[in-house]
Amino acid sequence: MRLLYVLLGLLGVLHMVGCHDPRLDVKHVGIVVFGDSRAPQVDGFVAGLGALGYREGDNIRYTVLSADSNTAVLAELFARLKTEQVDLMVAAGGLEADAMRAVLQGSPIPGIVLYANSIVERALVDERDAPGWEVTGIDNLNAELTGKRLELLHALVPSVRRILILYYPDIPPSRIGVEQAMQAAEHLGLTIDARVVHSREDIQRTMASLRRSEVDAMLTVPNAPIDNVLPELILPAVRQLRLPLMVHSRSMAETGAVASYGATLFGIGEQAARLAAKVLNGVAASKIPFEIPKRFIYTINVTALRELKLELNAMTKSQVHDMLASAAI
Repeated sequence: MRLLYVLLGLLGVLHMVGCHDPRLDVKHVGIVVFGDSRAPQVDGFVAGLGALGYREGDNIRYTVLSADSNTAVLAELFARLKTEQVDLMVAAGGLEADAMRAVLQGSPIPGIVLYANSIVERALVDERDAPGWEVTGIDNLNAELTGKRLELLHALVPSVRRILILYYPDIPPSRIGVEQAMQAAEHLGLTIDARVVHSREDIQRTMASLRRSEVDAMLTVPNAPIDNVLPELILPAVRQLRLPLMVHSRSMAETGAVASYGATLFGIGEQAARLAAKVLNGVAASKIPFEIPKRFIYTINVTALRELKLELNAMTKSQVHDMLASAAI
């Protein structure tokens, strides 16, 4: 009888090994962020993995490293994670993804991109479904949607004629966004006032010297250095000048922009988490095609709209998906 119990016990152990759940292993995930503007997609990513059974302190741990808005250190941060032998590297945005490729290409460590624009055009990947290295993630189409944002801005404020855009010429999605805006502006009979900036100081000087008579509105193109200073440098200036500001994410609209059009950053993070779970369970990242967001949302900040003494017209009412009452103004 005692021998029977021993045999049953051994069978039980073998059964447990045969049915081993890989999520019971503690996975080490390294995340690199350019700056504070990346927080929403990282929060969505962690929440999405949590919903899939990956809980910090249980079967997953995170190391989050910030570049504090310094592009030059991004590659160093990924190299640091590489020496720590993480199971998965995560680039919170496009600038991070470019640096991750430089460090990871040829490495067996897989990568996930939470949020990037123009992934083929910027040479991040060879093709969306055949990246050429161990990576997958979300192509948010933000640069490609710039023309649509201009159309929505014109419908929201039909009186606008000249629209200001700040952009970094050395950041591909920033250039592509301006090109998209120029094409849409020609069709709409509008003028784009595109001004090159290279630093925080350039942005500050440009916004400080801007006069209301120069432009009628402002539009952002995808650009992490500009996104990071939007609450501090851009929003106060456009409020003072009473300029409508159209942005590319709802979180920016929440800070006081008049409207946004794009996928929610938190939602993009959640979507990327599903891809990450596949990788953590053994699927090669290079075999998982990049995805685009499942939904794009047009948000209007009604508080900002009222501050500008603007009213919703019939066309805008038919287009808008989300009305946001902001306490930031």
